[in-house]
Amino acid sequence: MRALVGVRSSPHRVDPADEGIESYRWHANLPDRVAIEAALQTADEVVVAGIDGDSARDAVRAGLRMGADEGVQVVYDPIEEAIGEKYARVLARTAGRERADALFVGQSSPMMGPEVTGMAAEVLGWPAVSRVTAIGADAVAADVDGPGLPLQRKLGVGKQEVVTVEPPAVVGVDGSFGNPRRAPLDAVIAGGRAEIRTVDLESVAPSESRFSMSIGNATVESVTSNERWGRGRPPQSGGVEERIRRMLGRDAGGDDGGEILDDVSPEEAADRVVDYLEEHDLL
Repeated sequence: MRALVGVRSSPHRVDPADEGIESYRWHANLPDRVAIEAALQTADEVVVAGIDGDSARDAVRAGLRMGADEGVQVVYDPIEEAIGEKYARVLARTAGRERADALFVGQSSPMMGPEVTGMAAEVLGWPAVSRVTAIGADAVAADVDGPGLPLQRKLGVGKQEVVTVEPPAVVGVDGSFGNPRRAPLDAVIAGGRAEIRTVDLESVAPSESRFSMSIGNATVESVTSNERWGRGRPPQSGGVEERIRRMLGRDAGGDDGGEILDDVSPEEAADRVVDYLEEHDLL
């Protein structure tokens, strides 16, 4: 079985010896490391996938050092952390591209884990089992007959059940599954040297962008003034274009300096606005 595990990054604090060293480094978060451990115990091949900027590459590297066979990074320039719906969609499409038989998801919270597990399963059209605490006939606390992969899952405090699922499937791994293994030194060295394949977000999910990954597909219906603009209270009267011109120090009644960006993508328009603000020391 070939399994793909989504790895998300989290800051790992260090005690710097020099003032020039950063106070933290990026690493794979603990729930996803538990999911990697579950995949290593279950699958013949394990692929770790990170979806983000540079921090995702560090998380993928951590998974390779744990003993994963392959690493892939879906690269884009994030604005903020991806929302659950978008992360699940891109993760599911990555599992399809990698021809995975199972997708393992670490459950980082009561909301985020089941949310990603269920949404990814919906995109793939696979069955999903969440809050898994044990995998395999030798590990579950019951005798299981018949085909399928036995999974033990948490129902509530002190209650668990055993189900079977036929791969392909999405498995949400509970934090109580077990502690991540400490890989042998040769595996750590090999993981540090292994190649991490990169693929652009656009080739995995053409309809997604760095904006939609963080805020969803938003439509602006109204404008609310920013009371914490930082350079005085913003204009409270006039139309949107007039107020923008006045915040940029231009005469609201003149024709000088205005430009309507209606023939470019939202991403390009935003980049051009940011460039202008930085050039004129307004940002």
